[in-house]
Amino acid sequence: MGSNTARRRGLAATGITLLLAVAACSTPEPAAAPASSTEPPALAESTSVPELPSGSMPAPAPSENPPTGKPGNQPRPPAGPAAPSPIAETRGLFVDSESNAARWVRANKGDGRAHLINERIAAQPMARWIGGEGDIRSWLGSYVQAAAREDQLPVVVPYNIPNRDCGNHSAGGAGSVDKYRQWVETVADAIGKTPALVVLEPDALIHLSCLDPTGKQDRLRMLAEAVATLSQRAPNAWTYLDGGDGRYNPPGTLAQRLIDAGVSGARGFAVNVSNFNTTAEAISYGRLVQAAIAARGGGKHGFVIDVSRNGNGSNGEWCNPPGRKIGQSPSVDGSSPQVPDALLWIKQPGASDGDCGTGKGTDSGAFVPELAMSLLNGL
Repeated sequence: MGSNTARRRGLAATGITLLLAVAACSTPEPAAAPASSTEPPALAESTSVPELPSGSMPAPAPSENPPTGKPGNQPRPPAGPAAPSPIAETRGLFVDSESNAARWVRANKGDGRAHLINERIAAQPMARWIGGEGDIRSWLGSYVQAAAREDQLPVVVPYNIPNRDCGNHSAGGAGSVDKYRQWVETVADAIGKTPALVVLEPDALIHLSCLDPTGKQDRLRMLAEAVATLSQRAPNAWTYLDGGDGRYNPPGTLAQRLIDAGVSGARGFAVNVSNFNTTAEAISYGRLVQAAIAARGGGKHGFVIDVSRNGNGSNGEWCNPPGRKIGQSPSVDGSSPQVPDALLWIKQPGASDGDCGTGKGTDSGAFVPELAMSLLNGL
């Protein structure tokens, strides 16, 4: 890699490292969990999702015993040489010119807000969410190949687990275990040998509590098989299972669920996805989950943090809350498990959490310029 690349990586690593001392002073305290918000698949972002009555979302119980049967012991990729780091193999994160924000800017050039939204949001590297609709192999393949042509790193969020989001704002998902398995194979084949970061199924583990015992077993097995499939068919990608949120999900509970979901075959886990906790809080929580996994014999794993909307921290609300702000610019590191692999914009700023809060009347995942401006101004 050239000197410019080395300098860019050095600056990114320094920025992440400086947060670690702050994180040591702000360990989050778990509390009862509300539903977390997640973004719907890119090809279904305008689908209207009915809102559940208040209080109808079950919360993960801190004392819940993990399901037995060890779904995490499902078939794993055959042992072989360690895959190269996709961070080391690329020159920074990929800016998606087809993000919802970028498309809104192109369609609204005369809007007085367009320049700021373009500069502060659309021009930043953000994740691409993938649902179950459309020709996934073609358009996901086009996305990762566009990143490869720039020698940059795409971030992919597969989001199609059956009974997704417990029927809340982002309800949906594959119709059966078999259909989900086939869909994951298509996603993995579309990524192929391209370096990528994959954040697998946000909320899938924190929402185990809304499933019956068979549903829990099926979900853990699907996730473990998805990790194995991605490892085999997308060997240059790092996969992260969703590890929840430090304010609402006890580290020990999530650690066991991650083990049962096959984290041993993944790079690690993601925290704060679509949430608002400060980066220091997220680092503290990530380290607690790391330690809890290791204490259970699950090994040492890296993690990534969603910093897209955490500039003002959390006010305790989860669905389009007021007064939030975009976080720091995305960056990558990957040098050590003690340092987050990356600070990412997984949730796209300006994308609605659903028909709620300051986004009342909007569809989950739809880009809403008013929400984007609120995040830019911290209002």
